[in-house]
Amino acid sequence: MTNKSDVEIFVDSDEKHIQINDLDISDIEKVWEQLLVSYPGFVADFCFTNTLASEKFLLGMGAQVLENSMIMRLAEKDFVEMATASHVELVTKANFDSFAAYHDSTNPEMYWSSARLLADFDSWDIFTVQRNSEIAGYALLRDSRELYCVIADSVEDKIALASAAARKNFAAKADDLTFWVDRDNFTERGAASHLGFRHEGYRISYRVEVAP
Repeated sequence: MTNKSDVEIFVDSDEKHIQINDLDISDIEKVWEQLLVSYPGFVADFCFTNTLASEKFLLGMGAQVLENSMIMRLAEKDFVEMATASHVELVTKANFDSFAAYHDSTNPEMYWSSARLLADFDSWDIFTVQRNSEIAGYALLRDSRELYCVIADSVEDKIALASAAARKNFAAKADDLTFWVDRDNFTERGAASHLGFRHEGYRISYRVEVAP
């Protein structure tokens, strides 16, 4: 849809979802016109990394901010393991149902629902933290390269979850670990910094329904 060779476009016809990464600002209006013709009824995500987005145009066509993240990266040599009292467990298919119930009830809007995670189970490592024998948070590690999320109330639990994910990541011989942290979540940013993550850039994305 655009002649920019570095633009990534992913289309999921079954889910009626399209994701467009790092589209040049000058191409947004042209691409939007093509989406209206080719993908009516789809949900489109426009994602930008370390570049300004055409916010006025995107918001004007009804888009909402989906993500506003700081990109943080952890090299194995910089990893600082921190001991905590939090109890972290790796989710298996045998104990997946309890995680699924907690995940879907606490984050019903997340694209990676428990059903999608289970369908692609081999691509994910899922960690839960326990409080009084009940799940109190979790982390999702994707393809031993991306810490997709760390969800917990306490800093200690966040550190424990991120540490478990990092250990698993580096045990898989990955060179580094990327973590997209909510830019306004200073608690999460602080926990990541304590473990050795370093700020590398920014990512912002917008979601809009392509009107039929």
